[in-house]
Amino acid sequence: REGGLLSQQTRSRSDVVYVLNTHRAHTLGEERPDRAAAMALEAAKSALAGLESPVSSHADALALAVHAVLDNDGLRLVATDEDAAASAPATAPAQSAALGSGWNRSQDVYTFFYRVKDSPALVVVKSLVMEDAMLVHAASDRADDMHTLELRMGDFVQCVPAEGPSSALYKAEHIFSDLEALMRAVRINITFKLFPSLSKKLLSGPQSTCGTEEGGRSTAGPAGWWGGE
Repeated sequence: REGGLLSQQTRSRSDVVYVLNTHRAHTLGEERPDRAAAMALEAAKSALAGLESPVSSHADALALAVHAVLDNDGLRLVATDEDAAASAPATAPAQSAALGSGWNRSQDVYTFFYRVKDSPALVVVKSLVMEDAMLVHAASDRADDMHTLELRMGDFVQCVPAEGPSSALYKAEHIFSDLEALMRAVRINITFKLFPSLSKKLLSGPQSTCGTEEGGRSTAGPAGWWGGE
């Protein structure tokens, strides 16, 4: 592969739209909706706490929430830029690396590199801001497909206080909304596409007819996508 881990001179391109009208119990496993919502909120609280560079925009908040879901499901952060990723550990650490001061410096592009236990893959998740939406792209250096999820910021972020951490409203409960739905969307369009084995680990139990219509797609990754911004 030339020009980056996902570069390739020719690739067959297949656009498959995955509509999230899949069953709620099937995407959340044995977790009851109230338990899943609480788990998603706790993940967001943990991610929000101790940031060197605090959340200062809706885009920051949504990118952080996506990271929180991925971390909760077993993807361990190893870097937030390509240079650091090049020297990242070859195996997944027990815990995700802390988000350093540069994780949100762009405000337009958020890049996170992950590893998963018992997998040799290095995964990049790149979130691009498109007006009031965010396009979350994810790919592995072990596969050619790029998985994409479009999220509306207003669906998952309520407000971001201008005062930052000094504000009484700088809490996950006030910043985020509908994290259970975000967890379902990220799981089915990103996590389980990259690591089908995680679906077996996280999911079990009866199916339900409840669902959501947020959607994603999988495509062949464009040449140079892995390394560029």
